[in-house]
Amino acid sequence: MNRKRQRLVAGILLFIMMIVTVPAIASEIDDLRNQQKLINNEIENLKNNIKEVDKNAKNVAQEIVELDQKLSEAQKELAATEAKLKETQQKLENTKEELKQAEERVKEQQDDLNVRLKTMYKTGPVDYIEVLLGSSSFSDFLTRLDIVKRIIEADKNLLAEFRLRQEEVAQKKAELEEQERQIAAQRDNINARRQQIVAYRGSRQRLMAQLEKQKKEYELQVAKLQKDSENLRRQILAWEMKNQKGYFGTGVFLWPAPSSKAVTSDFGWRIHPIFKTKRFHDGIDIGAPMGADVLAADDGEVIFAGSYGGYGNTIIVSHGGGISTQYSHLSKILVGVGKKVLKGDKIGLVGSTGWSTGPHLHFSVIKNGEYVSPWNWLK
Repeated sequence: MNRKRQRLVAGILLFIMMIVTVPAIASEIDDLRNQQKLINNEIENLKNNIKEVDKNAKNVAQEIVELDQKLSEAQKELAATEAKLKETQQKLENTKEELKQAEERVKEQQDDLNVRLKTMYKTGPVDYIEVLLGSSSFSDFLTRLDIVKRIIEADKNLLAEFRLRQEEVAQKKAELEEQERQIAAQRDNINARRQQIVAYRGSRQRLMAQLEKQKKEYELQVAKLQKDSENLRRQILAWEMKNQKGYFGTGVFLWPAPSSKAVTSDFGWRIHPIFKTKRFHDGIDIGAPMGADVLAADDGEVIFAGSYGGYGNTIIVSHGGGISTQYSHLSKILVGVGKKVLKGDKIGLVGSTGWSTGPHLHFSVIKNGEYVSPWNWLK
């Protein structure tokens, strides 16, 4: 009786432990999945921030190109204006010299005329009478008078001509001075505009440097979060594998993208197409049309279906025995977590989500939480 009672008590205790342990285990895996979901959401937010930074950087880069063009144009205008100003200043110097010579000639002619006039007219009209009276005849008188008139008239005409030339040169000097003033003002305006362009270009370059720094900070955060997400993924896979008995697949994987056999990037080290750095590629990329079918490589159970950081929309199928397959960058997920699938079942559509340069399927094989070459399984 005591033994039966002991067995009953032991059975009850075992049952209690089971009903307590199962929710605890379920709660543990739910916590891990929730943590991974939060991390992936944060990765997506950071990815959007990086896209925004890239967009701003592209706009700023275009602004800098346009500013460089404007700066080049302003520099050419400034050089042309400087040359024009130099030419005008040279013309002005030549004109000033012409004016000086013209003024000297006018002064010399005027001095000569003044001497003659002073001599001829200093005694007033009497001199004319003396000139006339000194004539030997009336004809000589007329001749003398005509000569005097002609001399005086010639001097007056010459003086008027010199004065006209003086006025023309002075007018030319005034025009050149006005041209000099206008060109100098134009030069100052162009130079001021050039300085504004230089200053604004400097501010754009500083902004570009800030954007690049910000992008690097975001990328560092993404890298850290992806590492955290990877650690959680391995914990989730380890839990899933631990709680599934034996391998229930066929052991031979089907090609997951029937629309294409083109492998655009193989398993192993490569230069990342986006980050341009050397990174390990944990699967194979199969170039396929957008929206093409993605098939389950073997019988299994879906243990992950959703956004997965840089992998974009992803499905992970466990085949038991520590073996899982991963299908990433999907445009659409057609199965949910817990779904049992058979080899060849349609589980998603080819896309370009996450860190991707074009539509393709990223296919990976995971063994005991570690990525292995898919070629060991694909036949």
